[in-house]
Amino acid sequence: MVVLDTNIIIDHLRLQGSGKSYLRKLEEKFTKDLLSVSIIAVQELYSGQSTKDPRREEYLLATIGSLQILPYTYEVSQLAGEIARDSGETIEFADSAISATAITNGAELCTLDEKHFKNIKHLDLLQI
Repeated sequence: MVVLDTNIIIDHLRLQGSGKSYLRKLEEKFTKDLLSVSIIAVQELYSGQSTKDPRREEYLLATIGSLQILPYTYEVSQLAGEIARDSGETIEFADSAISATAITNGAELCTLDEKHFKNIKHLDLLQI
């Protein structure tokens, strides 16, 4: 399984689903049932102003609709807190939650910003 960071979805939305998006490249490598997103990434996506536009929100929903949406459970929240506590540097709430989601689900994380995640123990980053 692969957990997609929020920026993979944003890249796809900005490129209007062209074949150049990283999500399209991942869909060529993996079956759709292996691609997932954290519910925290959904929250991040909805914090953007573009979701006020019904057409853009519809496109967002169509994009994430084929992905498995992984919940933010007690186990994930505990691990996310430990990651934030033990990272040795400031880590955003969403980044610790998304990385904990990947670890808890035995998944790789696919991101366009590896520097935010490179020092997290037990996190496997997918090289794209």
